[in-house]
This record gives sequence, structure tokens and C-alpha cells, in this order.
Amino acid sequence: MSRVKPMWLTVLAGTMAMLLRIGESGRMNQYGRQAMEHWRLHRPTAYQELTDPEAFFTRAGEEMLTQVDALSAQLAGPDLPGEDYLDKVARLNRVRSEAEEIARAESGMFPEPESTFEEWLQTSPQEDALIDWAWRMQAQQQGLAETSLDFDQAATDWMLPRTYLEEMTMASSPWQFWTKHPTEWQASVQARWQRHLNTEPTDR
Repeated sequence: MSRVKPMWLTVLAGTMAMLLRIGESGRMNQYGRQAMEHWRLHRPTAYQELTDPEAFFTRAGEEMLTQVDALSAQLAGPDLPGEDYLDKVARLNRVRSEAEEIARAESGMFPEPESTFEEWLQTSPQEDALIDWAWRMQAQQQGLAETSLDFDQAATDWMLPRTYLEEMTMASSPWQFWTKHPTEWQASVQARWQRHLNTEPTDR
């Protein structure tokens, strides 16, 4: 036997629907606020590059809300036989939570945190790899190795002048050459770090 729907549940349901629909009036909804906070904490560089964060996350929140509504309806399906009101409310709440998780994952608005400069230094090729490349290029030029190393590609990868790489390869000790040219190397490090920041995926 179905129970009578309490008035407070009716009011609560209406209030929740109104709050979730705030984004439609041009104000940022909860999904937009959550995404904005995530970017502030975990993607500060990308956040600072936004020309209008308020508009960006308001629009993103509206898109997520639309997806949550569509997924909720799809996942909920028709009423279950013999289901009373409170059971239905509990089921629909579970369905909406599941829809929110799916929409959050698919939105691209909650990407992985940006790596720090120190983390990037530890996980990307640095001077040891460059010096190893120079030794291998020497062996290739002397016909001692069947490799296909290329100066232009290396210049692009390392963001160093081709002349720097050519001189390094001709040096009797690539390591000593590297130690004597710190300015060029530091410029390479900073340029590659900026390239990393600019190309790190935001999923958006």
C-alpha cells in the first residue's frame, strides 16, 4: 500500500530541482562551482589562462547539468511495480548520484592535477639523456653505429639551436661541453617546461 507523500518531501524535491536549475538563469550551478574549485586547486596555470572563468564554468556547469538530467532519466527507467513513494525517491537519488559521477568523468572538467616543475624534472629526459644522444650521434657520424639520429629532430625535441648540438657532437667530451654552456641549457629547460605546460592535456 502506497504511503502518503509528506509535504516536506514535496517542498524539498522542489527546492532541489530549483537549485540544480540555477545554471539556466545564467548563474553558476553546483557543477560549475565544483569544476572551478578543482581548477583553482589543481590546475592553477590553466585557470589563470582563462579570460572569463565565470562564464567558462557557468557554461560548463550547464552542460553537465543537461547531461546529468538526461542520464538520470535514462538510468531510472519506468516506475517499478509495487514501488511506493519513499522507495522511488531513494532509487532516483541513487540514480542521480550515479549520473553525476558519469557526467563528471565524461565532462573533462576534472583533469589530473598539473605536475610541478620538480616533478617534471624528475620524470622527463634531462642532461644525461642529451649527453647520451651526443655520444650516439658521434658514433653514427663515424660509422660505428647504425642509427638514424637527426640534428633537426633533436633541436626540436630539446629546444636547442642546431649549432649547439653540432658543436656538442664535435666536442671530445659532450659532458664538458654541456658544463661550459649553462645558459643555453637553462634556456632549453625553461622552454621545454613551458611547452609541457602548454601541451599538458586539460580534456577540455
